[in-house]
Amino acid sequence: MAIKSIMLRFDKFLHETPKAYLIRVGQQEHWMPKKLCRDFITNKKLGGNVSIPAFLYERITGESIENAPICNATFIVEKHKPSRLEPVTPTPDASLIKKSAI
Repeated sequence: MAIKSIMLRFDKFLHETPKAYLIRVGQQEHWMPKKLCRDFITNKKLGGNVSIPAFLYERITGESIENAPICNATFIVEKHKPSRLEPVTPTPDASLIKKSAI
C-alpha cells in the first residue's frame, strides 16, 4: 500500500491568490498550489486543515511519511494479490449435544 494524501493541520491562513494559498505551519510560511489541495477548511481563528499529496507533506514538514499521522492519511493500494483462504468445515461441540436416555 502507498499513502496517496495526508490531512495537514496548519496554524494560520494568511493569503490567497487565484492559483495558491499562503499558510503558516509552525514558524514557516508555505505557498500551496490550489491544484494540489483538497478539502481546504479554515476555522474562526483562520487555522484549519488541508488534504495534500504525500510528497508535498514531506517537503513542507521535513518528516518522512512513516512518521505521518496515519489516522489522517488516505491510502491507495497499488498492487494487491489476495490470498486464498480454505473453507472451514464446522465441527460440532460434544458438550452441546444432548445425549438420549435410550
